[in-house]
Amino acid sequence: MSKSWRSGPKRYLNARPIYEKDWPKLIESMWNDGLIAVITTEGVIWYHGGYIIKPTSVREVWGLSRTQMRRLNDWVYVHDPFININPE
Repeated sequence: MSKSWRSGPKRYLNARPIYEKDWPKLIESMWNDGLIAVITTEGVIWYHGGYIIKPTSVREVWGLSRTQMRRLNDWVYVHDPFININPE
């Protein structure tokens, strides 16, 4: 079962496209779920509750294809969104 972070049908024949405007919504949903990404010298490392999470697990849980995961990592490199989220 994948996390629900956008409206619409959950099952598609092919991967549903993620547009530029959708990335912040996905990031916010990940943050609210306790998942963060940290940019390191080894690349983007994913954490949940202080534990390192494999990218394949992130993909599986959030329903992302390999290409979408690569694009998400690229988006994280460019915007470093988890550093800018203000916890309330």
